[in-house]
Amino acid sequence: MNTQSGEGRSAMGLTLQLWLMLLVPIVLAVALYGAAIHTTRHQFLRSQATAELRHHASLVEAAIGGAVERGQVELLKQRIERLAQAERILGIAAFDERGAPILVTDPIAGESAELAALARRALATGSEMEEERTLGGGPALVRTVTFSQRGLSVVAVVVRELRYLDAFARSSNRGLALAGAALLAAIALIAAFASRATVGRPAGAIVAGVERVARGELEVTVPEAGAEELRRLARAFNAMTASLTEARARLEQEQAARAAVERKLQQAHALSAVGQVVASIGHEIGSPLNVILARARRLADQPGWPEPARGELETIATQSERISRVVARLLSVARPPRLLGRGSDVAQVAREVLAFLGPECRQRGIATRIEDDGAPLHVVLDADHLFQVVFNLCLNAAQAQPHGGEIAVRLARRDGRKAALEVEDRGPGVPPELAEHVFEAFFTSRGDRGGTGLGLAIVEGLVREAGGVVELVPTAHGGACFRVTLPQGAAAPTLAARAGEARA
Repeated sequence: MNTQSGEGRSAMGLTLQLWLMLLVPIVLAVALYGAAIHTTRHQFLRSQATAELRHHASLVEAAIGGAVERGQVELLKQRIERLAQAERILGIAAFDERGAPILVTDPIAGESAELAALARRALATGSEMEEERTLGGGPALVRTVTFSQRGLSVVAVVVRELRYLDAFARSSNRGLALAGAALLAAIALIAAFASRATVGRPAGAIVAGVERVARGELEVTVPEAGAEELRRLARAFNAMTASLTEARARLEQEQAARAAVERKLQQAHALSAVGQVVASIGHEIGSPLNVILARARRLADQPGWPEPARGELETIATQSERISRVVARLLSVARPPRLLGRGSDVAQVAREVLAFLGPECRQRGIATRIEDDGAPLHVVLDADHLFQVVFNLCLNAAQAQPHGGEIAVRLARRDGRKAALEVEDRGPGVPPELAEHVFEAFFTSRGDRGGTGLGLAIVEGLVREAGGVVELVPTAHGGACFRVTLPQGAAAPTLAARAGEARA
């Protein structure tokens, strides 16, 4: 919401600025054009009025001349009155050589004194005069016509109104203003749409994208639209965000790799400490333990012992063997043995493991099954170490289901020369926050319910030494599923072959 509003404000601001930059010069141009056309029109109409007045004055001069030649004053008055009725002629006044009025038509009769002074001036100068005056309540154009013959001089003053010029100018200006307003409105709409489409919206999108990048959102792209410069800017922006996204991904990968290396270093330090401790333990208790184990076995094999005593000796031997196995397991974590290249049958080892764990699984109410296609599947890991791998995975699966469940062992071929073994249970599964630590030595999620945290560490070390990988994969119904991927190997030698090797 905030991003969209910020983009809208940016687009509106840019659009308004561009709209004003386009519209203000157009308004000034239209205003200057209106002023220029007003002045030009007024000059043109004024010149037309002058030409028409001169033409009418010529008619008046001809009419006066004919009447003066005949000496017919009444005829002169009739002709003047008839000519005074012409369109836009405000009136005509005729004066004799003394300036006395012969005839002054309405509505300029009240201006006879002013017109008589103009007539006397025309007689005194002997030339035609043309002036603009205020007569009859408005502007008027005045022209004198002088005719002299047979000692009689007559000066006629022709008055043409000019008020229509102002009325025409106002009407024209109104029309021009309306047309200009309509033109400006159309231009404003076009300019607003064009500026928003070509500059405002694309620039607003780029500004919003920059703001989102500043907040840390690098997966941002903006549309490559608008003017060419904005399209180029959008392309450069998208390329920049793509580079930043790739750089951040590389940085996250490097950080993850660094964290993994640090965890492995910590594990290596822990294993080094374990190695020193186990070496000391093996040196200090290894020999006495072997003595105890050997003597307990020898005593138990002697006849004549009561069954309770023989049982106690068997218990001593069994617990001594258990301690030896714990010490051996610690040694295998601290210093994984170098694996032999002898292959093993995965299905056979899986059956042996499930058979070995059968009593415990039945006690817990856990069903077991093996899923394979029946074809032999061999891996490079020898049978003893493969047994240890499968045993630890199945034991963890059994311990994760104390109230019953299922253990499924699936075998499959992958990618030509790879073999996959999956051990899946129906237990509570591994929480996501603990998934990356399950293969670390001494890490356990069972807390005070037992567990040394060494089983999966041993599995990971054996599989890695054989050139394979072990991983925790998601399941569709909950529970945990561990997948071991190993290179395929040759078939394990038969018992006869082993016997021949031993004789050789």
